[in-house]
Order: sequence, then structure tokens, then C-alpha cells
Amino acid sequence: MHFKLFILVLYLFVLTAQAQTPFTASWDFEENTSGSVNSPNVSISSIGLSGSVNHAGYPVGVSGKSYSVRLWSISGLNTNKYLEFSITPQNYRCAITSVSFACNRSPQGPTQIALRSNQDGFSGNLGSGSVGENFGTQNYSVSFSGLENTVTFRIYAYSATDDLGTLRIDNLRVNGTVTVVPLPVELTYFRGQVVNNQVELNWETSWEQNASHFDVQRSRDLSEFVTFQSLAAAGDVSERTLYTATDAAPVPGVMYYRLRQVDRDGQFVYSKVIPVHFDVNAPQLWVFGNPTSGRNIQVRLRHFLPSEIKLFSLNGQAIPLLWQSLGADDYIFQTIAPDGWYWLVGEHQGKRISQKIWLAD
Repeated sequence: MHFKLFILVLYLFVLTAQAQTPFTASWDFEENTSGSVNSPNVSISSIGLSGSVNHAGYPVGVSGKSYSVRLWSISGLNTNKYLEFSITPQNYRCAITSVSFACNRSPQGPTQIALRSNQDGFSGNLGSGSVGENFGTQNYSVSFSGLENTVTFRIYAYSATDDLGTLRIDNLRVNGTVTVVPLPVELTYFRGQVVNNQVELNWETSWEQNASHFDVQRSRDLSEFVTFQSLAAAGDVSERTLYTATDAAPVPGVMYYRLRQVDRDGQFVYSKVIPVHFDVNAPQLWVFGNPTSGRNIQVRLRHFLPSEIKLFSLNGQAIPLLWQSLGADDYIFQTIAPDGWYWLVGEHQGKRISQKIWLAD
């Protein structure tokens, strides 16, 4: 009996350990600012610069090339002068344990450097150090865990003797782990669009197992999400299931939305975060049903005339369209185009909106 209990505990321990998979994000600066990551459950950004510092070339680095940046502060740390990069978990939670990079400076370049993140609004240093004319390594321990949204880091350099002095960075690395657990649903898409001064959210699952419900959440600044609607899940199905939720009181500007999918046993995962820009005066184009029939493309228009709606093949060929009004802002568009993917495009006073649609008989 004790032996069986030991085996069960050992099995659960191994299963939990396997759920923690390490990852490393790397930027090597070989004539570009893009990076790579060795985990499909994490995505990363390219390197970005604030508007007041700029790229000064790819000089020799520790290994291969490095990334040179100039116009740093000649006094103390300036929060408008930084180099930036981001880590985003993909449907799973992640932890970040360290950030490291090699750096040096030109004789007139910045002598001090600091690392900050959006986890505290870039208000405090995760670490800081001195920069010499020979390459040295900056290595900072980080204790971020349970991350579900994008984490952005900024490197600040300062105390230069001349603003044309440069900081050179090479072999930037971010290390961490991803908690990989089986997803209770397979989400094929999650979309949002403004319709009739409301935000309509649509998503589809290709299968579900032991799924309880979806909490639909929104945020103004990505720092705090609030549930404004919950929908029951189909539960246990192996076919396509469509869902729709409506934010009836969006705030003007950019709103961020995500799904919190809850299992019957209380476990949950988050979808990707999608932004929706709410402007009551913006043109709107909404297609009901996708796939749809070429003889019955039902569309709702706001601040568009039906004559401003065009259909294009994927190679850019214009396809003839006929239309008739259904009353109010709804229309039926018709075409004899063969089955396949097309772009339905609306253009009004320089503003352009497009929807990719599948036409089928």
C-alpha cells in the first residue's frame, strides 16, 4: 500500500516537473534587431528604440556583430531614452528568471546602464551597472512568475560625455520557464469589432473537453482585466462551436479583451489579448457568417455607402458586386465569383477596412 502511494506521488511529481519547460529568448544582432526563442509557447518582439535615441550601425561585438545606439543622456537617467524588447506567453503562463547582455561603449559613450520593466510601470531598476570601453556582461536576476500578458523590458544608458557617444549591445538573453498544461479547449480564433457603438467579440472552438464556461474580460491598460460577461461552454464536443459576446459600454480609445476559459474542475487558461479601437465616428464593416454564399453576403455598414464596398481576389483582382438594401444599415451583396478566399474592402474618405471572407455555394 505504501509502495503504491509512493509511486503515485512520484508520478504526480514527474508530471508537474514536466509541465515546467525552460525557454531562452535570444537577440544576436547579426545585421538585424530580430530575435529567436526556443519555445513555441513564447513569442518575442524585435528591438525597439525610443524616439530620442537612434541606431548607429552594427560594429564588431563579442561574437559576430553588436548593436550600436547613440544620443544617450549626458547627465542622469532620462526615461525618454531607452532600448526596448518584449516577451509574450502564448496561451500559457510563464516565469522570467534572468536578463543578460554584453555591452561596451565608445570613449564618449554612456558610462552607466539600468534595466526596468512594465511590471512596475518602469519606475524602478531591476538592476544597474557601469559600462566600460571593453565588452563586459550585465547579468540581472528577475523574479517574475505567473505571467499571462506581455512583459516589456527597457534598457537605459546615461552619463555620456557626448551625445554622439555610443553604447554597443550584444548577445541579449532572457531566460525563464513556461507552465505547459493541456488546454481544455482548442480555440481557432478570437476577434473583436465595433458594431452599432458596441464591441462585438466572436470566437470559435474546434473541440472542447471538460469545459465549464468563458469569462469575457476587458482592460484599458493591460495591467488589470475585469470580467464583464460569462458564457457557458459547450462542454464536451469535437466539432466547431461559435460564441459571441457584446461589450455594450466600451470606452472611447483602445480597449483590450481576452477570454478566461474555465474547466469544470476550476482550472483555467487565458486566450491571447486583442485590441479594439472604439471610435463612434469610424467607418464600420461587419460580415454576418463566414464562410458565406457568394449569392448572399449579408453585411452591416456604418459610415460607408454600399457603392464604397469592393470585392477583391487574393491576388488583387476586382470582382463585380451587386447589392440591395435590407433596411437601416444592412445590405445583401451578390457575386458570381467561384468558391475561395476573397477580401471585402470598404474605403471612405481615406479610411479603409477589409474583411477576409470564404465564399462557398
